[in-house]
Formats: sequence, C-alpha cells, structure tokens
Amino acid sequence: MNSISVSIVLISCLVFTSHYNAQVIVNYNTDNSPLPFNTVRCIESHDNAIWVGTETGLAQFQNEQWQIYNSGNSELFSDNVRSLKSDGDSLLWIGTMQGGLFCFDGATWTNYNYANSGLTDNIVRSIEIDHNANIWMATTEGIFMYDRINWSHWNMQNNNLQTNNINDIQVGFQNQKYVGTTNGGIIYFDSLNYFTEYTIMNSGLPDNSIIDIELDQYGQPWFISPAAGLIQDTDEGGPWVIYNNTNSGIPSNSLNCIEMNGDELIIGSQLSGLIIKNDDSWSYINSANSDLPDDHILSLKKDLNDNIWAGTYDGGLCKISFDNGQHTSQYKSIHIYPNVIKAGQSIHFNKPYTGNIKICNHLGALILEDELNHQETFTIPIGYKTGRYYITLTQKENVLTEPLMLH
Repeated sequence: MNSISVSIVLISCLVFTSHYNAQVIVNYNTDNSPLPFNTVRCIESHDNAIWVGTETGLAQFQNEQWQIYNSGNSELFSDNVRSLKSDGDSLLWIGTMQGGLFCFDGATWTNYNYANSGLTDNIVRSIEIDHNANIWMATTEGIFMYDRINWSHWNMQNNNLQTNNINDIQVGFQNQKYVGTTNGGIIYFDSLNYFTEYTIMNSGLPDNSIIDIELDQYGQPWFISPAAGLIQDTDEGGPWVIYNNTNSGIPSNSLNCIEMNGDELIIGSQLSGLIIKNDDSWSYINSANSDLPDDHILSLKKDLNDNIWAGTYDGGLCKISFDNGQHTSQYKSIHIYPNVIKAGQSIHFNKPYTGNIKICNHLGALILEDELNHQETFTIPIGYKTGRYYITLTQKENVLTEPLMLH
C-alpha cells in the first residue's frame, strides 16, 4: 500500500444492546381464543378494534370479544387475507390472496376483482390511501390505483417497471408514494404520480427486494429487506444508511416488517423475534427472554393505546404493552476516541477492551475482523477508499458500532 494520507472521522453514534422490559405479552391463539388460524399475515387498528388477517378468515377483536368473518358466514368469499387498511371510521379495505379487494362498512361487503373492475390481479399484498383518498394496491401484476371511480395501472408492460412483483406501498408526508418490490428495487412516485426507480445498479441500494416500508416522525422512509437488513433513505433516493448484522445490533438480516413507536423502530424478524431500535440502542424481545411464543414475526401494528400487536408465523397474535418505553443499556461505558485520526494511527478505548472488532464498508461488507485481548488501542490500516465505514465492537451480547468517514 502506498503512504497516502488518510484521515478517519469517528462520528459519535454509539449503538448499545439490551433486553427490552415489556410489561405484558398477551398471546391469542387457536387454543385459547376464537382466532381462526395461528399464522397472522396482517393487523389493522380500525373503529376502536383490532382486525387480524389470517389464511382462514378475518378476525375482529374488541373489548375482549371476537367476531370472525369468512366464506362460510359472510360475503368475504376469499378466506386468505393478506392486507388491511382503515379508511376513517367507516370503511375497512381488505386485500386477499385470490379474491381481489374487498371493502367492508360494518354491514355491507363490496368486492373488486379482475372480472368486475380495473383490478386485473386478485392477489392484493398491500393497501394504502393517499392524501386525495385514492386507494393504492401492491399486487403480483404491478401497482393499481383506484380513485373510487376509475382505475390506473403501472406495470412492466405499459410503464417499463423493472418488475410486476410489488410488495408494499407507503404514502409520504407530501403525498409521494414509496413502493417496495421483489427484484425491482424501490419506486418513488411524486405527488403528480411521476415515478423514479432506485436499484442496486443506479443508486447503491443494497438489495433489490423490499418487503415493508414505514415513515418515521420526520417523514423519512425506512425499508425492510428480507436479506440485507434495515435501510434508511436520507435524501429521497439515497444515500442509503444500512443496518445489518455486521455493523449494528441487528442479530439477523432476515427481516419481515417494521412499525414506528414514537422515536423507536419496532422490527419483526424471521428468526430473532422483535428488534427495537431506539436512537443508538438496540433491544430484543424473543422467545428466550420473554413470553413471545414465536420468533418468526410476520406483521406489526400500533394501536390507539400505544400497544404493539405482533402477528406470528405459528404462534398466533400477541399484544405487547411496554413499560413506558424504557430500557437500560448494558454497554454504555466503552468509548472510542479521538474523533479524527490519520492512517496508521490508533484509536483508543477509554478502558482495556477484550472482544471482537470488525470494520465494514457502507454496505455492511466485512473488510477486517480481529480479536482484541485487554487492549487500549487499535491501529486503523491505511489504503481504504474514501467513504463511509463502520467499526463494531462485540462482547458477548453487547454491541457497539461507530460510523467512520475516510477522507
């Protein structure tokens, strides 16, 4: 390596891990309640009730009472419910696996499918309502929009989308739409419905598959990848901030869903239960440290009382009441300094450190890994390209991560 002068800026962004103190986890399943199936695909808070979509019907839960709707007792002739969206206090929109889109006003069911409407796909994975009351749908045949009179359709054939396989849609604060796809990256629609696609090739997005999207309190979108972890967009199409199992407290990159709880991000995973990101702290609720019955989380929803409802793959429905959102970090005493160093110089720990150290690039790819034994310093190698990196320290279950900027 040549002796170029490289400086590294350590940005103060500590990541701590801890166990989240949940007050109560109440589990509803087919053994202890009328819940029709233990696989819960979607959850919605509507008309002071919790609505639950399963593969064998729709369940309404209110005041400890259940009402089940299915093909045997209602006009919901498709039992496999995949998406739910509340439309004010009166209407509930229901997306199904083979029956298209349903609208329920509490008494009357209206169905839209490929035979009677402009919806040419009967698989509705996600439903959103924009600021103009238009209904947006994610399907396996592209994106549909229903203005309650006419239908619009975006797909590979008529709009040159990268894929027709659409997973999720989220409406932004300025009425823009964020769309997650399978193998087509992310699609952004502006308020006039002109769209731009962002992929690995044209934007550095770490994964072309996005299965869930949520906005934080500032309107910034967060994306869930089934393989690359958690992704934050900082400026409408990148640069992307990536959190994964090599540069953060995320234990596994296999994630399914996300929900906001104030400043916190509640993340549902395929293998590790619930992951909670609170600023720079990471906490966990799983079957090993709580009453969570299943670590495979499919769906999340926050209700009007700030409870988090989690749908699992095989454990039914869980209501989680948090202890005022407070938890205690177990790893706040380790610090890295100075903030700026040159290549070949050493970072310092405020006390002797024993454990694993990793350096990753901005995509989370591992560049360097080493084991330290009671060391107070670590020399940063020279020769890395200019850009954003991460240093991660791991001691048993405790993780600390600091971003690095190479200049």
